[in-house]
Amino acid sequence: MFHGKVQGQALAELRTNDQVWAKGQRELALLLTRWRANPDVRPVFNDFERFGRGKPLEACPSLAALFEGTGGAARDFVGGMVDVALDGLRAHPLGHLPLRHGVNQTGQTLLLSHWGAATLALVSYESERLSERAEARTAAFTPVESWSCVLVGSGEADRIRCEEKQGGAARLEIEPVTMQPGSVIYRDGRNERIQMRSTRGVLVKLRLQRFLGGTEPVREFALADGTLVHQAASNAHDSRCELAISVLSRMKRRDAVPVISRIVTGEGHEGLRWQAMRELLALDTRAGMILLGQIAASEDDPLAALAQEAQLSLLQTWPELERISQWRS
Repeated sequence: MFHGKVQGQALAELRTNDQVWAKGQRELALLLTRWRANPDVRPVFNDFERFGRGKPLEACPSLAALFEGTGGAARDFVGGMVDVALDGLRAHPLGHLPLRHGVNQTGQTLLLSHWGAATLALVSYESERLSERAEARTAAFTPVESWSCVLVGSGEADRIRCEEKQGGAARLEIEPVTMQPGSVIYRDGRNERIQMRSTRGVLVKLRLQRFLGGTEPVREFALADGTLVHQAASNAHDSRCELAISVLSRMKRRDAVPVISRIVTGEGHEGLRWQAMRELLALDTRAGMILLGQIAASEDDPLAALAQEAQLSLLQTWPELERISQWRS
């Protein structure tokens, strides 16, 4: 009764004055800063910064130790953070940890640190969310390298390997994987994907991930036959370009055709160029067919096979496009 009255008074005060809440947020941030400065924790974050700048994991021993053996180092590392966080939240029950977090169809992610191209995060998978999700029909391959250590919980997953990529298809191999406390999994996201199928309760893992850079796109293939169903930019800049191109196309901005055409024929990554090609065909069919033919006839363009397939399909469906694509005046 008394505790409820105190909480009610605190809420009433917050309606008119949020200084108490702001003070609590500052104290929570300070607690995390002190935890990161702890002599047992600081070497991990020092190594993480080097890793984010491109150093190999083996050159970052304190960070690498979290993903070795049976996961004891990872549990100690995360357990220390959780103890500090819970102490802070007990003192400030209306506060929240100043860490980015997200929720998706399978669970939640709490970002512990982000430096350069690397992230260190806690990732959870929940049995109810996984059971409610529709059966996976595709697998996406992203240019990242990733290390994961299961902290608590157990479950079943599929390791999907992309063995070959030829034009608009790939040969996929699927291997079942059992996850349990201490399991450590490395994957090169360009050719491997781990897809959770089920867990018993909640499974939590510590995940280290680094974007590999370059221009390789995210590719999504159908599990049934390996057909390429989607391709997208793997970095924020190119994603913004794709979005801008799509918006201009939907607005029917024909004045953007020269710019989109330069992207199609430019040196950007394949995903961005192909998205620009598709939008160009929708915005200006003649210009799009002309460029499609040029790419299809190229001997060294990585999009040549896709362009040939698209050109053949379009001409079979609409033979009149043959005449349009040859008209350049």
